[in-house]
Amino acid sequence: MAITLRDSAGSGTVAGSLYCTAGMTIVGTSVALAPVLSGYPVLAGQAWRYLLAGAVLLGALRVSGRRLGRPSRRELGLLILLAATGLAGFNWFLIEGARYADPAFLATVIGATPLVLAVAGPSFAGARIRPLTVAGGVVVASGIVLVQGATSAPLVAVPYAVGFVLCEAAFTLLAASLLRTMDPAHLTTAVCLVAVPLLAALAAVQPGPDLQVPTAAEALVLLYMAVLTTATAFVLWYRGVVTLGADRAGLFTGVMPVAGVVASVVLGTAAWSASALGGAVLCAAGLLIGLGSARHIRSTQAARQSGGSNGLA
Repeated sequence: MAITLRDSAGSGTVAGSLYCTAGMTIVGTSVALAPVLSGYPVLAGQAWRYLLAGAVLLGALRVSGRRLGRPSRRELGLLILLAATGLAGFNWFLIEGARYADPAFLATVIGATPLVLAVAGPSFAGARIRPLTVAGGVVVASGIVLVQGATSAPLVAVPYAVGFVLCEAAFTLLAASLLRTMDPAHLTTAVCLVAVPLLAALAAVQPGPDLQVPTAAEALVLLYMAVLTTATAFVLWYRGVVTLGADRAGLFTGVMPVAGVVASVVLGTAAWSASALGGAVLCAAGLLIGLGSARHIRSTQAARQSGGSNGLA
């Protein structure tokens, strides 16, 4: 059963924000390590990544006295769809799209994700769209574009970019539905294991080498991505989605590119720029605007409760 951390004092929003920030920070820092895997087959590497992550999570569940359990037909269908889009499809669109466009272009279009989730999240849940969250999504999206650097691409790359963004959004939207009956750790474990055969099949039909023994550096990065970028970051992210909802959690996508730039600066592979700094400020402002919707709702509820109490006094 999904665990919710909301409470009337609003500490749930703080907890959810911390979960999402931590998750996206870990994912962002892994971007700085990605060049180490530039010579390793991408899809095969991702299959190993999710297999290792699933194994680590299975071990953690066993140590904690829990087990994965058998999903219902509905859950299995959603897990397959989530793995096919948010994990395998995401990587496929990234690889294929990079043939026609600079990877920086695909990284920039991720900026649309907060806005997509701000609108689609409540729509999928049958709730009202929060105007402040949409406004925050626009600001965060602008910040991501500044951090990544606006780039252009030929028309042929556009379908890949659209698919890339939709798969990124599906990673959260489909999970939000599954999190109603599964907790974040069980969901992450299950979807990682379901993604392995899908990625292995894509790797088998992808031109080029399917499998090769990684170097020591490649093995360390794959292990980092399995244990931290996947097993840890996914669970943290999904905990945030449970608490904040898909729409407000989507605002924290802006943390990822900022963390990536910071990690690259620390590793000496990049330098700060005025646009990156301005983009980071915009992402922070968008978060404040978008999360302001929660404060507005709580203050409105408090006012109604206060008014009701006065009426009874």
